[in-house]
Amino acid sequence: MASGLLGTITQAPCPRAMTALAAAAVAVAIDLIFRFRDYRKLLNSFSAAAIMRSLSTLTLVFLQVVALFYLITLLPLSLRVVVLLISAFVVIVQLSYWRTLSQFMTATDLFLAVTVSGDHRVEAILSFFKPLVLLYSLPYVLILSGLALAPPVSAFWMALPLSLLPVLYLLGSNYILFLHVPERSFHLNPLTSFLRSILHCKFESLRSYHGPRDDLPPFNASQRPLDSVIYVIDESVRGSNLSLNGYPRSTTPFLQSLETRGLLKNLGICVAAGSFSHISNAYLITGHNEFPDDTFQTDRNPTIFDYAKKMGYETIYIDVNNVYLSSLMKAAGDSPVRSLDRWMNEDSFEYLHIDLDVTKDPGVARVLSGLLNERSGRFIIVNKKGLHFHYSNNYPDDMASTLWEPVLKASESLDSSPAGRERLVNTYDNGIRFQVDEFFRVFVSETTNQNYAVLYTSDHGQTLAEHGQVYTHMKPDMEIVDVPDFIVSGERYGQKRLMDGIAPGIRVSHLNNFATLLDLMGVPASLRVRPYDKSIFSLTAEDNRERYYMSGSLHGSGDFTVEKIPTPPEPGWGVSRPVGNNTEVKL
Repeated sequence: MASGLLGTITQAPCPRAMTALAAAAVAVAIDLIFRFRDYRKLLNSFSAAAIMRSLSTLTLVFLQVVALFYLITLLPLSLRVVVLLISAFVVIVQLSYWRTLSQFMTATDLFLAVTVSGDHRVEAILSFFKPLVLLYSLPYVLILSGLALAPPVSAFWMALPLSLLPVLYLLGSNYILFLHVPERSFHLNPLTSFLRSILHCKFESLRSYHGPRDDLPPFNASQRPLDSVIYVIDESVRGSNLSLNGYPRSTTPFLQSLETRGLLKNLGICVAAGSFSHISNAYLITGHNEFPDDTFQTDRNPTIFDYAKKMGYETIYIDVNNVYLSSLMKAAGDSPVRSLDRWMNEDSFEYLHIDLDVTKDPGVARVLSGLLNERSGRFIIVNKKGLHFHYSNNYPDDMASTLWEPVLKASESLDSSPAGRERLVNTYDNGIRFQVDEFFRVFVSETTNQNYAVLYTSDHGQTLAEHGQVYTHMKPDMEIVDVPDFIVSGERYGQKRLMDGIAPGIRVSHLNNFATLLDLMGVPASLRVRPYDKSIFSLTAEDNRERYYMSGSLHGSGDFTVEKIPTPPEPGWGVSRPVGNNTEVKL
């Protein structure tokens, strides 16, 4: 019916403009039908004045839809078909986001989609894509196909002046939105919302800091350190799913044995800096401690590598997760990253004939042990593979590693029903036992040079669908910032007095880890150029009564929220439970 209406309109004066206007009106009407509850919630949540402001914004956005559709009608027919196919794909992605996260993609989502590894993109799609979205997308696709009926412009050179005004409008109106309208505000159309995210990324890039990082004061280390310091940043590990933290399943028996032997100091449930990797890693590596980072300190601050290099350590980065620090490598181009001596990625493991698809994180542990056994005086950061969804891909598909059943197969999407949650949690716990506990078992047992300290945490946790979520992270849910934090030391580590001096009852945040590493490396106060949060070794039971975290735009120019975990925390925070009564390890 929509195509017939558009076909009639093409015979009217200014057929392309009329086609675009009619298609935009029908597209918005369909959106009103599909997201009626969202529209009603929008109206009910505003005062009269706020409704008028919102209507002004929505009018501006509606004209964006018209302008975008009009630009499509100016294209030659063959190119128009290609653009319409791409547009249909974008609609499917956007509606998948909406059905899963109750919003369209933001600029942060788009930034992560183009910067993370291909594996992460595939895992994200598997986590939120549902076939039903194809049915929701069909009316939008029919409207887009109607744009192909508009008569083509007779010559390409004639299309250029016709396109100038709508292009300028799209740029100008989106810049107004960038400056004055929060990105989380309601949006009428999946295509113009996607365009807004693209332009938002560009506008933010233009205003971002692109200069060098600040330098540290002059300092000459007297000798190469005798110890090694390792910073392990895991992926998607929830602290309350470790039996080390009281979880009823034996997910970390080896770590508990280290604690019994006095080789592990458990710091309990830590509050992550952010609800996804990019935020947390930015804060963990630079020591910044304010939310959001609207002064670009995560781009200006010296990194932890700078401090390690000043103290005489050889600096190594093991990157098998392609997260935040990979952007530093890309920015450096052919030049070395400042203060980084050696960078090892998945290609490095292939060169060493280590298949990470088979060995997974324990394979990384073997390489880490080898580096420590070669010589002392190394500072190493490890971004592990960890437990990104789909969890079954993170441990071997054999009986020895499948301790809790039934499990969620790699072909299944997230299911928040009781049966679905049981499979989800079983699979996740199997992954923790292998990727976390087995990692440390391999590392400790194969490391002969025992003068080391490992500070371990995770970038963020996971929701595990407690409240019906069909997403794993990226939202401000308090479960997502529930992560572990502990220190493992070698039997001959020379600074065990630091661990012995940790006060009982402290509450730890990611923001405390940077100064903790400085203390482990013996960095003097005169060299510390920022007022970092307290080290774990300096915390008291009175500190961190409110621990903050962030979700959304790192630099605060887009959709973001800053939340806190108070003391005492809300009921249920820092606690996880298996589904059903299956808590014992299968024999």
